[in-house]
Amino acid sequence: MPQDKFIGKWAFPLDDSLLEQSARRGGQYDFKKIADDIIEKVHFGPGDVVLDLCCGNAALAKFISKSCKEIHGVDHSAHLIESAKKLKEKENLKNLSLHFEDALLIDELFSEDKFDKSYCYFSFQYFDKQKRELLLKKLSRVTKRNGVIFLGDIPDKTRIWNFYPTKLKFYRENISRLAQFKGGECDLGWWIDPKEITDWCKRKKLSTEILSQKNLPHSHYRFDVLIRNTK
Repeated sequence: MPQDKFIGKWAFPLDDSLLEQSARRGGQYDFKKIADDIIEKVHFGPGDVVLDLCCGNAALAKFISKSCKEIHGVDHSAHLIESAKKLKEKENLKNLSLHFEDALLIDELFSEDKFDKSYCYFSFQYFDKQKRELLLKKLSRVTKRNGVIFLGDIPDKTRIWNFYPTKLKFYRENISRLAQFKGGECDLGWWIDPKEITDWCKRKKLSTEILSQKNLPHSHYRFDVLIRNTK
């Protein structure tokens, strides 16, 4: 059974706030604004069947569901899925289906070419390099040919110094992570060079576009990726 790796560490699903559950704290966060940014980049259609991978408490699916025919949310946290179910009932989100499952098992959960559009937001960076490549492979499998795969809010390794105010803070955090056997992963997940994703997609003959974030809280050190699934 999937385990709640981040629960109680960075995410707190027992709190009533959707922001707190998603470890998004502060007045600068607005899920509708983030969802609108995703909708603008992905261009969901009224007939689209959509995958929200690592959907958490469905705070984004709540808005994106209004732009598509059907949306499936998948998350490995039983706590967050329960929260998502409460939100679904409260908001009467009839076209939202929720699945408690490991993201790396989506090709067992869904048939090949199930989705017109797939997206993974806040979460891609919490998979190590080997698992990231496996996840992309499986996303490509369940997303239709010429469909869209969107990866969002990824910490950009090439802009890491936009985040750390000093090198001393950076090295202190790295030493702390090594002492905790975290193998390079931090609270933000893994810092990823956009070239890693474009190179993988190029090998698989997938069209890729690296997108900047505009007017979002972490645009100075995060990026998005739009992949056209020309498999």
